Amino acid sequence: MGTKVKSVLISGASIAGLTMAYWMKYYGYEVTVVEIGAEPRRGGSPIDVRGDALHCAKRMGVLNAIKEAKLPTKGLKFVNAQNEVQGIMLVEEIGAISPDDTELRRDDLVDILYATVKNNVTCKFSNRIIRLDQNEKEVRVTFKDGMEGIYDFVIGADGIHSGVRKLIFGEESQFTHFLNFYFSVFTVDGKLGEQNYAHMYNTPNNMATVYFYNKDSADTLLAFRTSNQITVDRYDIEGQKQIVIDAFKGIGWKVPQLLEELKRSDNFYLDQGCQIKMPTWTNGRVALIGDAGYAPAFPTGMGSTLAMQGATVLADAMAENENHEIAFSIYNENFRAVVEELQATVYDGMSLVLPDTEDKINTRNKVTK
Repeated sequence: MGTKVKSVLISGASIAGLTMAYWMKYYGYEVTVVEIGAEPRRGGSPIDVRGDALHCAKRMGVLNAIKEAKLPTKGLKFVNAQNEVQGIMLVEEIGAISPDDTELRRDDLVDILYATVKNNVTCKFSNRIIRLDQNEKEVRVTFKDGMEGIYDFVIGADGIHSGVRKLIFGEESQFTHFLNFYFSVFTVDGKLGEQNYAHMYNTPNNMATVYFYNKDSADTLLAFRTSNQITVDRYDIEGQKQIVIDAFKGIGWKVPQLLEELKRSDNFYLDQGCQIKMPTWTNGRVALIGDAGYAPAFPTGMGSTLAMQGATVLADAMAENENHEIAFSIYNENFRAVVEELQATVYDGMSLVLPDTEDKINTRNKVTK
């Protein structure tokens, strides 16, 4: 009698989830991916694949595709209200770990990863997990569409607001560490940017950035500091837009034009700047990867790298250890130092992109001039 093929359900079809799906299939698992969206989770500003994540990509056979999708980024220019350059950081100076670090569109990375699994794993789009019941042998899953399934393991790769984490580990508030800022991402007319550069304009506690990389539209990131958390209805997009409009009222440079673009945007995203910190990323037969378990926040520039790296570390541990408790213990112990070291860099990143005084803005600009 042959050995039973183990099954895994992965919640989330983005960078962490698709990386995990590749490795689980590679290691002989029957893989199902469930995604709340109608397709893999795209969108967002350009991201970086750095350090050990490049090694993961090489092992997966996608490193060349990632390098071919590399953006022709030249650097980041700090500008004043008249759009005069006050300082500049070349691309190789911005958080680089090695010369091979690669910046690409988030959409491109998701598409590259999805191409590795779409023909050999089962994908349940426009669906999500609403109930999880586990015992020492299996996890019983109920989906939103009413269907049920039984899996050997469930992996939560469903982002900062992880549904899997809430069902198994408890309320999000236990693990969210608010960093006293909010950020929004959306696309604007490419004419508002400079080809192959990012332009950043700051006033104390506010930042507006436009990235333009050889397409008709540019990517915009607006961020603002606040001492208090804001009540945000995740389903009220117009209300979310108003929060950003109010935060940037009266600010110069291109901000009035960006806010007009924001009002018309159909791909606007708003969230709090936060990190996810947990004492363990596993419970029984359920594990968390990526932002669901250890979101580092965008000022670190390491979210995608941690997502790919963490998925690979967990998958390797599960392949090397028949006993999942041992595998999960290795994942928790061996990857924690990596996560904590990277999360600790967030404050350096915030001081660069979100200075809270005019003097700090001027000092940064002088240092980079």
